[in-house]
Amino acid sequence: MNKKIFTSLLIACLFLSALTYGQQEDKRIKIEISLKDGNKVVKGAVRSATFSFTKSVINSETNEIKNNYYFSLDFEKQDIALLAAFMKNKAGIDGQITMTDTYGKQPTRKFDFTKGKIDSLSDQITADYNSAYMSLICDTLVIDGVKID
Repeated sequence: MNKKIFTSLLIACLFLSALTYGQQEDKRIKIEISLKDGNKVVKGAVRSATFSFTKSVINSETNEIKNNYYFSLDFEKQDIALLAAFMKNKAGIDGQITMTDTYGKQPTRKFDFTKGKIDSLSDQITADYNSAYMSLICDTLVIDGVKID
């Protein structure tokens, strides 16, 4: 009797493990960056993206305001084609970040930017884990058709 219970529990645990593993691999939101590098478009998969916007007074006498648009992008590994496109275009490169619901239940989000430049970059490589992080500063930003000023 103990062998039957043990076997049943083992099968149940394996079944639940397989279900859990399958759910972990299913990414509902697909995030992608695409850059316009001359006549070609360079694309890369992004694990997560964060946007921030600040207004800074850069001249207190004239009250001149500078808008700062930042993207923080997290990649599973460094995308060399994207890195090369940024390094080739020192004055900045135009691009877009899209977020798509693979189930089709949420609308696609689009973040268009101009003159994006790398502000900071890090790459972590270990024996069992890779991660890359890129921070971009941009001149303009349009979120889902709305220009951010």
